[in-house]
Amino acid sequence: MRSHVLLRLALFLPFVIVPLASYGQFQPPTKEELSMASDPKAPGADAVILYREEREDDPHHFRSVYARVKVLTEAGKELATVKVVYQKRFVYNATGNNSSHMGSTANHWDAPDMNQSGQDRPWDPFSFVGHVEVTAIEGRTIHSDGTIIPLTGSPADLLKLKAGSDQYNEMTFNMPSVEVGSIIEYRYQVRYDRFQSAPEWQIQQPYFVHRAHYQFIPADQFSATRTKGGAGFGDSFLMAENGEPETDIRAAVILPGGKTLQPDPTGQYTLDLSDIPPIPNEAYAPPLGSQIYQVSFYYTYTPDEKEFWQKEMNWWTREVNRYIAPTSALKNTVEETCGQTDSQLDKARKLYVLVQKMENTNINQHNAGSVVPSGSVEDVLENRKGSPSQLAFLYLGLVRVAGLTARAERIASRENRMFSPGFLSTNQLDAMVIGLDIDGKHITVDPGVKAAPFQTLYWSHAGAGGVAMGANGKVETVITNLPETNENATVRVGSLQVTPQGQLSGTLKVGFTGQRAISLRQLALRAGSDALKSELDGMLASQVPAGIVARVDRVANVDDSSKQLVALVSVSGIIESHAGNRLILPRLFFESRESNPFPAIESRTLPVLMPYAGQEQEQITYTLPAGYVLEGKPDDAVLKWEQNAVYQIKSKTEANSITTARVLARGFTELDAKDYGQLHDFYQKVIVSDQQQLVFTAAAPTGQ
Repeated sequence: MRSHVLLRLALFLPFVIVPLASYGQFQPPTKEELSMASDPKAPGADAVILYREEREDDPHHFRSVYARVKVLTEAGKELATVKVVYQKRFVYNATGNNSSHMGSTANHWDAPDMNQSGQDRPWDPFSFVGHVEVTAIEGRTIHSDGTIIPLTGSPADLLKLKAGSDQYNEMTFNMPSVEVGSIIEYRYQVRYDRFQSAPEWQIQQPYFVHRAHYQFIPADQFSATRTKGGAGFGDSFLMAENGEPETDIRAAVILPGGKTLQPDPTGQYTLDLSDIPPIPNEAYAPPLGSQIYQVSFYYTYTPDEKEFWQKEMNWWTREVNRYIAPTSALKNTVEETCGQTDSQLDKARKLYVLVQKMENTNINQHNAGSVVPSGSVEDVLENRKGSPSQLAFLYLGLVRVAGLTARAERIASRENRMFSPGFLSTNQLDAMVIGLDIDGKHITVDPGVKAAPFQTLYWSHAGAGGVAMGANGKVETVITNLPETNENATVRVGSLQVTPQGQLSGTLKVGFTGQRAISLRQLALRAGSDALKSELDGMLASQVPAGIVARVDRVANVDDSSKQLVALVSVSGIIESHAGNRLILPRLFFESRESNPFPAIESRTLPVLMPYAGQEQEQITYTLPAGYVLEGKPDDAVLKWEQNAVYQIKSKTEANSITTARVLARGFTELDAKDYGQLHDFYQKVIVSDQQQLVFTAAAPTGQ
């Protein structure tokens, strides 16, 4: 969320508006574009973007987008649905003639009016949401024979709101009569109400881009032509959340080789590119924000990295200390929860359990964020409920009252981005964990994540970078610990009876610890126990052999995150592989349908990023009818891939039974792209070993 406040200046700005009519104009298609059936620059592509243009006009508070797209296959017709993503929450403070209010809602391409003033608000991110509007939508579809079908209707009629994220909304509109061979052409504006937002340009798109043009007109105070006494703009000055006046524009830039970005003499930024490759469509890719071509602008009050983070954390820490200030209610709660003889670790654990039992008002939000709420944590304690961030702050306040050394650590969650200290923006710090120093050891906990066990971080908060305030008052860069492999485990154990007709029956236990247990417990809290059972039944149905039904009877320890979550599973059905006096069983009951999660590909562009390290354990016993004998002995195996993964399988045969035990442990979370081939090969060997079959033959009766 880009949030700024405004400070009144005793200055006026010159009235300079570039006519929008000169930008984003619909173009007559060429014969080559109309007849294009494929693109040699993008072999096999479903569509290509012929031209894309984005303009951000901060003085007038609007962003315009224009695009021309060629549809080449049926799959490419998905681009007929145009997605418009914009920020959900705009927060500001202003005084004086705050004249940058959005002034028009009509479907036109003139600049917004600049005649609003006053209407100022205090800085309160929880009470005021600025206005945003998608408007000026125009478009047309051009068929390969040149027929033009215009987009008709008002923005209100065209736009459909889709579910967005915590920070963004998404709206869509559909282009008319799109078919293979069509050219889609459209443009729209996103206008925001009295809010300054430096743009983020996603240069790479899901499809090949022939040409692209980007322009950024920064806020008035950065204009090189700004003169005293001008008219048409406001007298406001951007301020950071901590009250520092913004004085500089910076950008985090990832561009193709040889391309740079510099402002022109007027302070505007322009970028023209051609032949932009599409975003790699690769499974288990890192957050694309740190990988693809992009430009992220931001306003800052200092270009010095050390100074920026120190000032930000100084201000933020003061706000945190205000919010969690000790009160009699907090002290009484600590005394009631903790005993006088409790160790520091016991106190930390008991207070953690206390906070976890409170109502989390947004279980789906795993990133607590780091915006300091208004009021006091005493309100959260009294109501016994709060948002993820409020609960995390409450825990911090309680453990400090209990005498523990604790701090809030602001991090960039790995599911969204990788922390970059050179990117001088706190927007990247979208999560928060609590660090404690106990008996000479630093531990981290995640009280804002519902059902997270003590000392277990949500997966995207582990191995995440960020900043925290050190004991000496100096900012420190932090990287949270990654979990051990056995902390995220799935365990399957049990015994199955087999009849001569190939019928299987029995009861199994499937246990979960770590991240899978967190997600399943959260599902139960959100949707109830039936939804949890349904989720587990669906998972089992995709794993057990054909002809077999596995149903969850009950799930134990749902309400106790300190214990393994255990599903008790009833198994029944007839195995399809049996004939006459022979029984053919899968050696591993749960792996008979598995496929390689890392399929063979010609090349890998991006690193491999897994959510977390983990392991699978399985030990299943088949109890056979009397007189059945195993043909041959299955091959036991041990596979090791450096420090990345290990696999072991072993079977033990007794009089009328065979037990197979399997362990697969993956110790890495990130691999270089060059290692993908080895990753595929290792898992392919695992699958070959897993999918061995056991063949049993009924012994002939004595005397025959």
